[in-house]
Parts: sequence; structure tokens; C-alpha cells
Amino acid sequence: MLETIQSVLREGWGWTLLRGTAMTLLISILGMALGVAIGIAGASVKTAGARWSSLLVSGYTTVVRSIPELLIIYLLFFGSVQAAADLADALDWQEAMTNWFPALVGILAIGLIAGSYSVEVFRGALKAIPPGQIEAAKAIGMAPWQRLLRIVIPQMFWYALPGANNVWQTALKDTALISLVGLVEIMRAAVLGAAATREPLALYLMAGALYFVVGVGSQGVFVLAERHFGRGMKGH
Repeated sequence: MLETIQSVLREGWGWTLLRGTAMTLLISILGMALGVAIGIAGASVKTAGARWSSLLVSGYTTVVRSIPELLIIYLLFFGSVQAAADLADALDWQEAMTNWFPALVGILAIGLIAGSYSVEVFRGALKAIPPGQIEAAKAIGMAPWQRLLRIVIPQMFWYALPGANNVWQTALKDTALISLVGLVEIMRAAVLGAAATREPLALYLMAGALYFVVGVGSQGVFVLAERHFGRGMKGH
């Protein structure tokens, strides 16, 4: 097997897999950023918003969680590909359409899926902040923006980190589904390499190793983040 992997690397598929890894990270990071933004906004609405807006957020999370991730990707892709192609023709952006449309669909899909789970992660984090701290801040005359920056946001992120880590790991693996609409990330690169070299086991082992490295590396980042944001909060 080692000789087979070396042969595959000599044919240049190692670089293809690394470029696929970069695309996987790009889609995961941007999709997760969108999911976190949706999660914070949705959690704020469910915590302090009007009842009708809270029901809207609950409807969104229920619908997205109930539909398989692959179906969400297909709905977004086939629901927008014709309009995007027409717009690209009008603007003479056919090359950009070919290269980046699947990536944009992937970012949006990962963002919507991660956002549906992040809403409850951040809602739990907001509720974990002791109300007495907010009352004390009001008593000493802190302005709302000061309470937000000094009390709410730091603690919210710290409490949310374990749950956000789970959402991130799921989002990272969901990027493999986007290969089915033509995006060349790790999985798609492995499929192309397996077809070209007729060595599927070697290519899929290499793809698995890359997912493992990215997963372990990002797990380490979350551990460091928990230590950083948890400074001075050990009493909780």
C-alpha cells in the first residue's frame, strides 16, 4: 500500500488533494461563520424577541433540521443554477459561474445547516450568563453596549464553544456532500484521483487522513479558544 500511495503522489494527486483540502477549509470556515451569525441572531430573537419572530426562528430550525443535508444542497443548487447562469451570461461572467457557483452554494448550504443547530447552542449560552451580573452592571451605570461587550459577548462565546465545536465538526464533514454538485474539495479530489489511477483504496485512505488531520487540528484550536476565553471564569 505504501508503494501505491507513493506512486499516486508521483502522479501529482497529492497536490490535487491538498488543493481540495484548502477548498474544504474555505467552505467550512465561511459556512460556519455564516452559521454563527445566524445562530447568534436567532438566539437573540428567541431569548428577547417578539413571539412571532421567535416562532419564525423555531420554524427555520425545525425545517432545516428535518431535511437531509444532501437534499438542502440539491434544492439550493438546482433552485438557483438557471437564474445564476442567466445572470452570468448577462454580465459575461461564465468562467466565474463555472468556478465559484458550487462553492457559493456550498457556503450557503453549510451556513444554513450550521445556523439551525447554532441557534440552540447560543441560546443556551445566553441563558447560562448569570442574570445577577447584568443587574450589577446596570446598578453601576454601565451602558447597554458596555454590558454587551464586557459581559455578554465574552461569556456567551465561552459557554457556546463546546457546542460550536460539535457544529463545526459536522459542518466539516458535510462539505463532502457538496462534491456531488461539482465542487472539487477533498472527497471530489479523491474520487477523480481514484478514477484516473484505478487505485481507489489509496486515494480514499489519503482523503481520510486529510479529514483526520483537519479535524484534530481544529479540535486543538477549540481547546485553545476555550482556555483563552475561559480566563478568569473558572469559578463558574
